[in-house]
Amino acid sequence: MTVANSGRVYRLSTREARQKLPPQHEPYWHEVRRGLHIGYRKGRDGATWWLREYRERRLSKRRVGTADDDFDANGETVFSWADVLKIALGETRPTVTKAAAYTLRQAFEDYWEFRGAKSPPHSVLVDQTKVNRDVLPQFGSRDVNELTTYDLQKWRDRQVKPSSDPEILRSQRSTANRAWSVLRACLNHAYSNGKAQSDEAWRRVRPFRGVDMPRTRFLSVEEAKRLLNVMPEDFRQLARGSLYTGLRHGELIVLLVSDVTEGQLRVRHSKSGKPRSVPLSDEGVEFFDRMTAGKRGDELVFTRADGSPWYRMQASRYMRDACRAGKIEPPATFHDLRRSYASLLINRGTDAEIIKELLGHADLRMTLRTYAHLLNRTVAKAVKKKLPSFGLEPSKVTKLKFDSAGNEQSQLRKRRGY
Repeated sequence: MTVANSGRVYRLSTREARQKLPPQHEPYWHEVRRGLHIGYRKGRDGATWWLREYRERRLSKRRVGTADDDFDANGETVFSWADVLKIALGETRPTVTKAAAYTLRQAFEDYWEFRGAKSPPHSVLVDQTKVNRDVLPQFGSRDVNELTTYDLQKWRDRQVKPSSDPEILRSQRSTANRAWSVLRACLNHAYSNGKAQSDEAWRRVRPFRGVDMPRTRFLSVEEAKRLLNVMPEDFRQLARGSLYTGLRHGELIVLLVSDVTEGQLRVRHSKSGKPRSVPLSDEGVEFFDRMTAGKRGDELVFTRADGSPWYRMQASRYMRDACRAGKIEPPATFHDLRRSYASLLINRGTDAEIIKELLGHADLRMTLRTYAHLLNRTVAKAVKKKLPSFGLEPSKVTKLKFDSAGNEQSQLRKRRGY
């Protein structure tokens, strides 16, 4: 819980947490909705609850009663955290105003407008599809201020169907986490705009842990060539573009001829919203020279055979058909071409920070999470190749070796010329 008079984060909802706070004259303030705070003042003679609200450019501040640190709450003179929270959000207190009804459907309408101003259209469309399928049928007409932790927890758990297969369960939980992240972002947006009275209900809901495993399907050079050979010509060019640049599908299909300049690509529409430049190999330069020859600067680099633009959903079908025709097992997705670009660079010693910049990751942790095992191999190679010798003396002693059953395969002995 963030306290207004400090940059630290405190928990005020339990006695144990409050006992750790040192006494001070000014209450520890916690915002329960925009402009409305619950205060906890810990003096030498006891602890008290306070309310503070900014309304119409005026500050109202008053004492509620004694905190239940030393006595059990009775709701009249001694109050628990739950009591004071109800008072803060109640209708009968003159210093408190209640937010008007605001349905989750309305909240998402405002959220999509907010997202549309800062995120690529295809990213918004993917999240809208999740919400329309998994969230709105159950919660669309509900008032945001009436949602409870129990409601949201039950909704999250219902996204996971019983299964004896651990991988199916992991996948379902990962999907539920992604839907929950969009729902939570919408609710936080409503709260930050003063449309929700409190964020307590969803702040207590935690995503499933240990289920978001990064996909580690990378194509070898031989697999990539075999896959390209069985693709239709127009889709083959799009796939080559990904292998030469590591660009996402959404970044490739909006790439303009004017974005290809002086041996590099200018990515204007990235997932993070931050433009970046991607240098090209010599073969990549030749490929993009062919793709842009004779085209105007405002034309798309990649189009379908009939000249129409590519759409996001088309790539999945083309990749599925190509993997089947090329006998690629396990099948690869279009995004695996991007991962293959990065993995091939890492296998040749490229630093993680460079990979981060090329792929447009917002954080190095994202790069390390997906490519950690490949980077570990590169690090191991560097250690073996570059760490100098420290003059270890020769030895005639060999290490004991055991098979998988634990049986000794060789004996520790001194070598005597045999």
